[in-house]
Amino acid sequence: MDSRGGRDEGGEPVGESLPELLRAWRRRANPRRIPGLVSTGRRGDGLTQRDVARLTGVSERWYRELERGNEAQYSSDFLDRISSVLGLSPAERRALYLRAVGRPPALAVVLEADRAAEVDEFLLQRFLDGQIPNPAFATDLAWNVIGYNGPLVDWFPWVTYRANQMRWALLDPEAREQLVNWEQDWARPFLGQIRYERAHHPENEALRQLERDILVESPAAREMWERREMAEHSHGDFRRLRLPYHQGREVAIRIVALRPMRSDHLRVVVLMEVDEGGVGS
Repeated sequence: MDSRGGRDEGGEPVGESLPELLRAWRRRANPRRIPGLVSTGRRGDGLTQRDVARLTGVSERWYRELERGNEAQYSSDFLDRISSVLGLSPAERRALYLRAVGRPPALAVVLEADRAAEVDEFLLQRFLDGQIPNPAFATDLAWNVIGYNGPLVDWFPWVTYRANQMRWALLDPEAREQLVNWEQDWARPFLGQIRYERAHHPENEALRQLERDILVESPAAREMWERREMAEHSHGDFRRLRLPYHQGREVAIRIVALRPMRSDHLRVVVLMEVDEGGVGS
């Protein structure tokens, strides 16, 4: 790994160093869009090193070592948390991984190691954009959001800065208000999906960390986890939302969940607004 710039082992230009990138990404982050972060009385825009450390659950010293470009055993979960807090795009997340640990994110490794699993990101984004006006997004195996269209941002602004579907739905207090009948219709099925994927991918570190984080941080999730429920996916499910975008009005949706034929590590989800009076609950 070369955090100072130059070229990587494959001869590709590295560009800015890791410290330069992290400082730039911190400065552009909007603290007002991060729930629970005090933004009043600040001397400037952006996040501080202390902010990022607290939001990612590590010590300020540990984060500072990363921002200095020092090599260490940075976990995928830690780097994904950094990506979410700083609102990194998929390309920026990949750059973070390459500079911090010398390899691309786990999803990219899987796709590159297995040519049969290759997914064209451009085509995936075109598909998501083609679902407009319905919100649509794609996640990797651990529910990190790797692509989304404009309507999804309108409905769920958090996706631009904290892009893990399960962490938002199960840990963020606002999710309990916005996901109608949160425990029965959302939390229990989501936990069942996590248990299902953990059973099918027991060695996947990102899934293991996701399970650990949710059970550590949420007593309610721990209690529901003891039910030992499993769920494969939410395709076809009827659900209701109460979002600020709709001025608090309840909206009924059908969830369309798909997997690209070339990869079982990706999910594509489309939220189709429906007339609640025309469907059964």
